[in-house]
Amino acid sequence: MFRVVLSASCLALLVACTPGDPSPGLTTPPPSERAKEALQIEATARAASSAGDFVSAAKGYEDYLAALAADPARDPADYANGLTQLAGCYYRLRHLPRAIRCYREALTCEMVRLGPDHEDVAGLWSILASVELRQGNAPEAERIQRKLLATEYRLHTRGSREAATILTNLAEALEAQGRAVEATQCRQEAKDIRHKLCDEC
Repeated sequence: MFRVVLSASCLALLVACTPGDPSPGLTTPPPSERAKEALQIEATARAASSAGDFVSAAKGYEDYLAALAADPARDPADYANGLTQLAGCYYRLRHLPRAIRCYREALTCEMVRLGPDHEDVAGLWSILASVELRQGNAPEAERIQRKLLATEYRLHTRGSREAATILTNLAEALEAQGRAVEATQCRQEAKDIRHKLCDEC
């Protein structure tokens, strides 16, 4: 049984996702010691994940996040990555609501760190949409895919490969809601984009 620790460790999520004060308190170990401890925990969690022991890996990543949250010299990129890894463990364990929560917290971190239009942020949104769809929340998956599509159209040409992929994923979310006609239109638009790109090669 997993401990629900993220709510406590992410009580001040925006603080944890930004660089801390490099000056530790008098009663806390120096940042280098905290960093070493966190690295050891992360290495153990990563090894468990590689071995397919996602129960132990999830516990390890929970502890890793707690160690990072307590480190004034933490790297916000490490914190976001820890959340993403924990989300992946929960996904493999079929704890989809927990995976969704972790992905959303990772997104909050990465949008603070990288900005909302960064490709890594878009990648996390895409993963979240897929998990939401698997969880049975097709309307939310649709909302995310439409958000991604609007961003893609704003930043790039309508004929991008990324747009075609998003349209295909959007079609799945629409189909899951029984909206077959809209899904077919999205797939056709994606097909047209891919054909155009092939013709331009």
